[in-house]
Amino acid sequence: MVYSSHNSSKKTAMIKAGQILTSVLTDLKAEIKVGITTKELDQKAQDLIHHYGGQVSFNKVPGYHWATCMSVNEVIVHGVPSHYRLKENDMLKLDIGVYLNGYHIDYGDSFYLGTPPPAVSRFMDVGRATLKKVILLAKANTHIGLVSQTIEQSIQGAGYQVIYNLTGHAVGKELHEDPLIPQFLEGSIAKTPRFQAGNAYALEIIYSMKDSQIRHANNDGWSLRTKTGSTNCCFENTVFIEPDQSLVIVN
Repeated sequence: MVYSSHNSSKKTAMIKAGQILTSVLTDLKAEIKVGITTKELDQKAQDLIHHYGGQVSFNKVPGYHWATCMSVNEVIVHGVPSHYRLKENDMLKLDIGVYLNGYHIDYGDSFYLGTPPPAVSRFMDVGRATLKKVILLAKANTHIGLVSQTIEQSIQGAGYQVIYNLTGHAVGKELHEDPLIPQFLEGSIAKTPRFQAGNAYALEIIYSMKDSQIRHANNDGWSLRTKTGSTNCCFENTVFIEPDQSLVIVN
């Protein structure tokens, strides 16, 4: 496949955005400490994105006004930054993006405040390992269902639960684009869409110890929590698909 000028500029923008976000994360992770508010962390994230030459991605989603999602404890995704101060033994899920030259990238990580108990440490390790597995599977012309099946088998095979109605997705001119990348396989792999060269995809592992379902939290219209308050984590990265290789955008 010969890249069009569109694909080349898209790839260049996303790689540069990934470099920016890598620098942002290096600085921001050092600020994730007991006593800081999630709103303060969000402001630092916004300042760092601008400092390194990018634009905030998430505030381009209609109705969302922050640079990050900060989801604490039972809140699993889309947590709105607030005056909540992080405490010892909190689990923080950080979701963050950068927008550059017309394109978005998307990234997520989970942080335990303090030393996690062995059961929590294992739980987090399974999610990180699963993301690494599916990044290796995301290649041109591969069926997305193979990634979905691998997430389901890896997470549920370890005794945990994927969140059925939260998915990965394509990413580009919009933060969330089709096709979606479910965390479970429904039907046959052969009937699922294929990864396409020249496109980028946000691969997401969103799971909990016990819950497979979620509900709204905090009455803010955004935050989603596990149904029973089960411990949960999210790990995410953007992958740009080329004909002969896949590029992990945030390193």
